[in-house]
Amino acid sequence: PNVHVFDPSTPDIQGKVDEIFKKQESAQFGTDRYALMFKPGTYDDINAQIGFYTQIAGLGLNPNDTTFNGDVTVDAGWFDGNATQNFWRSAENLTLNPVNGTNRWAVSQAA
Repeated sequence: PNVHVFDPSTPDIQGKVDEIFKKQESAQFGTDRYALMFKPGTYDDINAQIGFYTQIAGLGLNPNDTTFNGDVTVDAGWFDGNATQNFWRSAENLTLNPVNGTNRWAVSQAA
C-alpha cells in the first residue's frame, strides 16, 4: 500500500516512516508515491524525513488537531547539500514542535 494511516497508538510509526524515506530519499525519477496520513492526536519523538513524491498530512479539522513533538524534515544530503533538486513533497494540516526549536524544509518545489 502507498497510503499509510496512523494514529498515536500505531506501533513502530518511526520504522515505517524510515522505510519509506529510504526508498524515496533519492528517487527523483522513481514511480512510487506515498501518503503518510496521521489521525488527530499527539505524536512524540517522530523524526519524519520526507523523500520524493511523499506527502505527510494531519487528518484533523484543524492543524492543531494533529501535533508532532519531533521533526518533519527535508534536507539535501542525498545530493551533496544542493536542494535545487528537492521537489514533489508536501506537509500539511499539522502542528510541529521541532525538537531543537527549528525545522529544515530544504526544497525547491513544495506544497
